[in-house]
Amino acid sequence: MKRIVAIIAVIAIALTARVVYVNAIEYRFTEKAVYSTGETFTLHDLELTFTYDGIYSSEELTKIYGEEVLSYCDESDLILTIEITNSTGEEKTLDLISLRMQYAYTSGGGINPYLFAYLNPNIGSKCTIESAETLTAILPYPYDWDTFGTEKPYDLVLSLYPENVRVRIVEK
Repeated sequence: MKRIVAIIAVIAIALTARVVYVNAIEYRFTEKAVYSTGETFTLHDLELTFTYDGIYSSEELTKIYGEEVLSYCDESDLILTIEITNSTGEEKTLDLISLRMQYAYTSGGGINPYLFAYLNPNIGSKCTIESAETLTAILPYPYDWDTFGTEKPYDLVLSLYPENVRVRIVEK
């Protein structure tokens, strides 16, 4: 009986040590880096600057871009402009479609892919930036007033792991 208790104790200690190792050393939580719109920062060797353009209704977007945009936009869209500068000596790729909007603790989801393609006809979802090139893109995110209202802050989540990088959307 003493042997069984000793074996169980050794197994429990080994499992506890493994859990502590995995949680404390192997998979540490990363610190959250939060930047504001208008601020330039570096991510994956690219200099990024986001500009908050506003939340536009489909009627407002139609006035800006013409009637054709009506078939691509949502009832309301939050519009951001991203400026990407590659100051390295090699071409870099950034996946713009993977960027997710978060409203307080509610996920607002991803980019409107149809409106993104319409507003950025020469840019794919994974854009390649040549060395010493600067690229500008418009990022539209569906915005539901009934769900989100005026709840703030809005965060654009660029990366969760191994770096937790977000851009806080602040009005001009």
